[in-house]
Amino acid sequence: MKKAIFLIALVILSAFTPAARSQVKPDAGNEESASSKVVTIGCLLPLTGSYSILGEKALKGVLAAAESGHPGIQYRIVVKDIGDSEKRLSASLDELLNTPGLAFIVGPVPSKFIHAVSPRVNQKRVPALVFPVSENEASGGPYIIKYYYPLEEQVRVLSGYAARSLGIRRFAILYPRTDLGVRMKGLFTSGVAESGGKLVYEGSYDPGSRDISGELGWISSAAPEAVFIPDGAASSAELILRLKREGKLRDVLFLGPSTWNSPLFLDLIGREIDGFVYRAVFTDVFYYGDRDWDGYSGLMQGKFNEKPDIFGYQVYSAIKLLLSLNPKSGGGDVITGSLGSLRNDTYYDIGTDGSGSYRVSPRYRILAVSDGELIDIINVR
Repeated sequence: MKKAIFLIALVILSAFTPAARSQVKPDAGNEESASSKVVTIGCLLPLTGSYSILGEKALKGVLAAAESGHPGIQYRIVVKDIGDSEKRLSASLDELLNTPGLAFIVGPVPSKFIHAVSPRVNQKRVPALVFPVSENEASGGPYIIKYYYPLEEQVRVLSGYAARSLGIRRFAILYPRTDLGVRMKGLFTSGVAESGGKLVYEGSYDPGSRDISGELGWISSAAPEAVFIPDGAASSAELILRLKREGKLRDVLFLGPSTWNSPLFLDLIGREIDGFVYRAVFTDVFYYGDRDWDGYSGLMQGKFNEKPDIFGYQVYSAIKLLLSLNPKSGGGDVITGSLGSLRNDTYYDIGTDGSGSYRVSPRYRILAVSDGELIDIINVR
């Protein structure tokens, strides 16, 4: 298996700079750092198994962050392939925690494995950077750093903006019959009620066929002012076009989660939003015009010859934040203490949750589509 791990990492690194490649040790957790200016970052990533695509995206985010790190500091990346097995994760974690000079750990990915690492990293006082989806996902502790924009916050921001800033009162939900779709439906229903709005229609569809023919007449007769569709970019764009063309919902505001923040969404629907800003609105924590996004895009295209992806960018931006807290070592209590001092930061929302974990989220944006372009309506700093 070590050979497989090495080959996967080697393929990914072959397009990277020699300086960055020399610092990556795919499965060499016990080597000493040769210099005091070497920062060692451990990674618990699924490079094989059912989550391998996610693991590769995360690894490229790690490497891109190291490539754009501080001058005069070398970044040694120690990668452990955890596959999709908790048993393998446990052994990999033990090896990483025995790595001399370990500054912090990236992972585990996916975040559902947090519970398997939190007791050990808290005991060893080694920060672990994880990327949950929900506020309620997994346990933690003082050395677990959750970097994310949770579903709950997305829905609160979106429903609150539509109701309070735009004066929308009549809402509809059209959601895919998936676990995530059902959860987003419940969150949005609560968000609408908290914001003083009224839910006038609730419909669903099979995510495979996306057949909404039975919903078109009902949703039109309910006369909503806004429709929330918690689905991916391509699926949501297809449904919006059907609702506009066949359901005749031409003056309705369409609301969506961060998955809509995609060039694909713009390509599919950008020219179909009637030229008005407030016809397709969604929320996220970054905008494609951001300097950091441009930097990450340049690294991905120049070093990997690949288009940038959202999860890789999330990993990239999170690591850059940690590296900025203490460039020369960046580990242990220095990171957690520095995060605590950033609680009033203008860019990040930083706090702790009920388990004592640090919760780090870039402050939200309200984004919209207007005449084929992405508009940054609100940028909270």
